[in-house]
Amino acid sequence: MRHSCFTVSGKPFFSLGGQVHNSSSYPIGGIGEGKAGEDAERSFQSVRAIGGNTIAAPVCWDAFEPEEGVYNTGYVHAIIDAIRSHGLHGILLWFGTWKNGQMEYTPAWVKKDRERFPRVLCKDGTETTVLSPHSRNNLEKDAQAFCELMKIVKEYDEKRETIIAVQVENEPGIFAATRRDFSAQGTAAFSQEVPEDIRQLAQSEDAGAIHESWLKNGGAGRGSWKEMFGSFGAELCTAWAIASYIDEIAARGKAVRDIFMYTNVWMDRNSMHGWNLAGLEYPCGGAVSKCLPLWQCVCGHLDALCPDIYEMNPDTVRRAYDIYDGKEKGWPLYVPESGLTSVNATCMFDAVGGHKAVGYHVFGIESCLDENGELKASAIPIMHSFAMLQAASELLYDSRVLQTAVFCQSLGQDSQYLEIAGRRCRVSFAGVGTDYAGWVPLDYHHNRDLEGLSRLPVSLTEETARGMLFCVSENEFYLVGHKVRLFFTGAEPEDGSIPVNWLNGQHLAHNMEFLCLEEGHFEDGCFVVDRVRSGDEARHGIWAQYDCGVVHFVLNGNKKIYD
Repeated sequence: MRHSCFTVSGKPFFSLGGQVHNSSSYPIGGIGEGKAGEDAERSFQSVRAIGGNTIAAPVCWDAFEPEEGVYNTGYVHAIIDAIRSHGLHGILLWFGTWKNGQMEYTPAWVKKDRERFPRVLCKDGTETTVLSPHSRNNLEKDAQAFCELMKIVKEYDEKRETIIAVQVENEPGIFAATRRDFSAQGTAAFSQEVPEDIRQLAQSEDAGAIHESWLKNGGAGRGSWKEMFGSFGAELCTAWAIASYIDEIAARGKAVRDIFMYTNVWMDRNSMHGWNLAGLEYPCGGAVSKCLPLWQCVCGHLDALCPDIYEMNPDTVRRAYDIYDGKEKGWPLYVPESGLTSVNATCMFDAVGGHKAVGYHVFGIESCLDENGELKASAIPIMHSFAMLQAASELLYDSRVLQTAVFCQSLGQDSQYLEIAGRRCRVSFAGVGTDYAGWVPLDYHHNRDLEGLSRLPVSLTEETARGMLFCVSENEFYLVGHKVRLFFTGAEPEDGSIPVNWLNGQHLAHNMEFLCLEEGHFEDGCFVVDRVRSGDEARHGIWAQYDCGVVHFVLNGNKKIYD
């Protein structure tokens, strides 16, 4: 079956987490002596420090099947046990045929036997360090090992549900000096007629670059990859071979244990940077933006195709969300790898609030701690965002929510205007605004946060304001945010007048009448009040910092307090 989100006990589970460094699963799985135990503990300490509820750890083929047909079940048991003992959920990353467009984690017995397990060849006959996706033998051995892994997940964890998902391969593709396999098998595949489903796909405008390439090369009804797609044909042929390979592995694995499965993507930077050349700048054949429709056509047994996002340009990050959000076609957005940056800390609110992302993870989680085990300053914005999203996680799947508004501050931006539930709202990112007079508190818990709160960020390395507002009725709202302050008015008068209380920011704020204004958290779907606000803490706008939990408020809609 296809899964639309992660689940635990049959209910949606919003996954916030950290992916460990590539080789961290060896010590987590009990492989290694000396400082291996310290390394394993640091991985979990890091996830806790960042505020995650999930850890993503590789299962490396070389550690799992060190000898052909001999499986190290204790290695996988140890990983699952470690995740359980730290009170987290886990995602297992299968490092099999591919890891970052290479074959680094294949067992030595695979690497040494080039005849049984052929490599991708360059045009001059040079062997690459990539297994050929056209080899049935390569696929069979990977699939056998993957099914053994899924047997363990089923037998050891199906009832406990520690593991919520499995990643099938890692950033697959050919990262070498070629865009296709020039072996006899690869050349035969390149020369064959394009499969019927891909020919049909090419005729759809929704296929993007695939459709454009097909038109550019004459719009033939059939033909080889080169005949139908010209120079793009080699990359599409490789993508078709790899996608078919991975989908079969996923299908066989799901037959053993039906769980959320996905493949991640070393992106082509949305086809907008550099030379935009496969093999040179990204692994050829992966589910990059221009090949994504082909992967979605082929991979019916995967639940998501997921971008690994490390961009520092907010517009580029948001464009990636747009590309990989395919929920209307059954492809939910999940970001399995991302950077420990302020840009990422802010943009993830667009992913979650605007695109209904089912989870968000940062990579290299151990790097968020310094040598003393303290959270680095550079990782604090991510921790802030995780705290807010964790607090709001039950609202993400709450059927009462009528509308969700996302606000993310850009460099130099002092406020954002939005309309919600028939009201006008100004989200201030710089305190109360320059037209506001007098003393303006948050509360005594946040005196430490007042310094610099009104200064506008001028660098992408600085933390910016962000948050989400959930409307559950005409007058009732829930808010999570950091460095934000909200002001509401009623609808704009139709007679051209400006209500007198709007003319002075302080009067406008004082006249936002609340039936309740409180901070709290959710327990089993119910809101629990932690603090009640009134007086000084309530008369200068509805403010939120990351550690306020969820701010719940009900505006008085029974009288014309806004005009």
